[in-house]
Amino acid sequence: MRSKRLKVPMEFLLRIAARDNWTCHVCELGFKRNDPWELDHVKALARGGTNHMKNLFLCHRSCNRDKGVA
Repeated sequence: MRSKRLKVPMEFLLRIAARDNWTCHVCELGFKRNDPWELDHVKALARGGTNHMKNLFLCHRSCNRDKGVA
């Protein structure tokens, strides 16, 4: 079962994006204007992760969806 979506203030998202130099953590490519993105956890909540900024990163929506497929 998926948890509820995390509601994050825009200022918080911008801090995460700036920290990561506007780069996707999965494919390591930069974001382009209007790229669909998602916020993801380094360590999943189900595995004891938190919603702390250090445990969150931005990634392309397609990268996030594909990373679970092996």
